[in-house]
Amino acid sequence: MRLVKQSWALFFTLFLLCQAASAHELSNGYISLKAESESTFSGAILLQPFDLHQALGLDTNNDNQLTWQEAQSQTDSIQRYAYEHVQLTADKKLCQPGTNALELHRVSGQQLIYIPLTFTCPASNNLALAYSGIFLQDPSHKLLFTFSNLQNTFTQVLTTQDNKVALDLASQSTLTTIKNFVYEGIIHIWIGIDHILFLIATLLTVNLCRHKHKWNPEHSRKEIIKQTVYLVTAFTLAHSLTLTSTALGWYTPSSRWVELGIAISVLLTALNNIWPLVRRLGFITFAFGLLHGMGFASVFAELQSTATKPLLTIASFNIGVEIGQLVIVAVLLPILLSLRFVRLYAKLIMPITSAAIAVIAINWAIQRW
Repeated sequence: MRLVKQSWALFFTLFLLCQAASAHELSNGYISLKAESESTFSGAILLQPFDLHQALGLDTNNDNQLTWQEAQSQTDSIQRYAYEHVQLTADKKLCQPGTNALELHRVSGQQLIYIPLTFTCPASNNLALAYSGIFLQDPSHKLLFTFSNLQNTFTQVLTTQDNKVALDLASQSTLTTIKNFVYEGIIHIWIGIDHILFLIATLLTVNLCRHKHKWNPEHSRKEIIKQTVYLVTAFTLAHSLTLTSTALGWYTPSSRWVELGIAISVLLTALNNIWPLVRRLGFITFAFGLLHGMGFASVFAELQSTATKPLLTIASFNIGVEIGQLVIVAVLLPILLSLRFVRLYAKLIMPITSAAIAVIAINWAIQRW
């Protein structure tokens, strides 16, 4: 009875994750600001269209389909909203904002509205930024703020409880930068439902073995743990490699093709659980991990485009991604170990879950084409 309950717990958990894939993701955004001189600053704020719609009602024809044309038609409202909720002050006096055209940016599979920011301030050493956007609509909203000048860069996560920051680069410690990028890496893997579903699809058969063209329970607990470590390590090494090389600017892949490739990797991994054509999962997991690393790098580029310590921030972000990933594995593995002798698992739960993941991946692939 306990195993049956665990099997239904796993199925229900994965069902909720699959449902979340088609729903609105966690509310998050980014602000970057760079000191061009002692008195001029430039940058941008990137927010999710859904969040801006909730705040401004961008869906003017009320068809529940927000289009880029609808957003562009309300450029003035969006820019006004941005400057009302992103305020830069010098000696507690508001800096003068400027205006620029809106853009669409894709960050880690998300289409975000990119609102350029420019400020002109009186020369001062007492600069501060306050952000109040989206919190009224979603108190869980979080925004990663990056500020830089010619010498240094620092980052801080802004929340509804902590939405103001003094722009004193000299007082920002290396530990603060590490903490913020580790945190952002953890958050990124947890809101990256495509990465989560790939990891789940990869691990759904570690508690099974193939015999006479059928899935059978793997009796050796040691072998299951060994296989899990092997696959997770392959995925980790691969995405760490491409995240680092892409973030350092050694090459710049097309984000569209990367996101499409990630969707296809989830699809093929899920289908391979149902019709196992590839037996050496380590190699294919490593290959697909290379794609996922490029996906991680796309969001990382927005977080530290002006960083003066790229290796430190890359390493911190990567550590955060691994911590987030290990938490998922730590939750999933004990359940899989318990379920390997449940007959319904190999015959019903695993195939249905894999099929659901495959359907979601097909939907992603169509959207990203």
